[in-house]
Amino acid sequence: MVGVVTHTDLVLHQAQNPLLLLRRIERLELERYAEEVARLVEGLFGRGLEGVEIGRVVASLNDALIRRLVGEAEAALGPPPVAYRFMVFGSEGRREQALLTDQDNALVLGEDGYEAYFQALAERVVGGLLRAGIPECKGGYMATRWRLPLPAWLETFRRWMQAPEPQALLETQIFFDFRGVAGELSLKPLEEAVLEGGQRGVFLYHLAQAALAFRPPLGLFGRVRTEEGFLDLKRSALAPIVSLARLYALLAGSPARGTLERLKAAEGTTLSPEGAERLAEAFRFFFHLRLKHQLLAWQKGEAIGNRVLWAALSPGEKRQALEGFRAIQEIQESTAMRFQLR
Repeated sequence: MVGVVTHTDLVLHQAQNPLLLLRRIERLELERYAEEVARLVEGLFGRGLEGVEIGRVVASLNDALIRRLVGEAEAALGPPPVAYRFMVFGSEGRREQALLTDQDNALVLGEDGYEAYFQALAERVVGGLLRAGIPECKGGYMATRWRLPLPAWLETFRRWMQAPEPQALLETQIFFDFRGVAGELSLKPLEEAVLEGGQRGVFLYHLAQAALAFRPPLGLFGRVRTEEGFLDLKRSALAPIVSLARLYALLAGSPARGTLERLKAAEGTTLSPEGAERLAEAFRFFFHLRLKHQLLAWQKGEAIGNRVLWAALSPGEKRQALEGFRAIQEIQESTAMRFQLR
């Protein structure tokens, strides 16, 4: 005999089932949500599920939580006076969620007016997400501030695409990862506007500039440069890949939202097959590495962040990181040449 499988073991195993948690979200105490998700992520990671796949599971759970909060808000406030859509963007829009995430959401209204109703609805949903452990967006990109009728959203997106300011586009490019989660209003006009704008040279030029804003931490002779021994995986590794994938997918006329889906859409059209494959491999590796270290921090009761200690990585991880940084650097250099950027 090597061990005994008890009823407790089976219950714990079942508790790490994403479908079970998805069903429980409707009645789960909001204050327990972050802990439940972290335990689920821990179980999935321990079973060897790829980090990007775990990110999709977490995004699905967050979607379900938003739909619950929207439903509760409508029950308290009454039926919505006009059709609307609660949309998410950024990493939630791309379905690339990790343990450390903040809110990126907005409201799209079918008509102007009805300010009191939708302000109250936004406050209830954003407040519920706060109680569930999902902090406010530091840039203020939340439905409590970003709430426009569809024609105004179209005008805003077109302004960003037709006469983009580099710094403004750098801050607002996450809006182009939007995805509807709750509500009945169709976002198809907005999707068509983005695809149309993706063929405009001036927009792509500034989007290319934004894709070069975050450079991989490579110094002389291709050595990795750290900040006091640490690497910021979000800023130096994931953000540039996300931006490059967004650029080349739009250039290919693809409506894809996820980074890997965007790279697949660009492969062989606007990106070389080798370049797309190398960026995809780097994205999977860096996403998995960040999730691994976030889980370690959570297990130790430490603050969850995006920085990892370079010296703590294994030799194999260092080699993969170096190869990933080189892939980013090469694609950024070819992007600079393609769009005649300095």
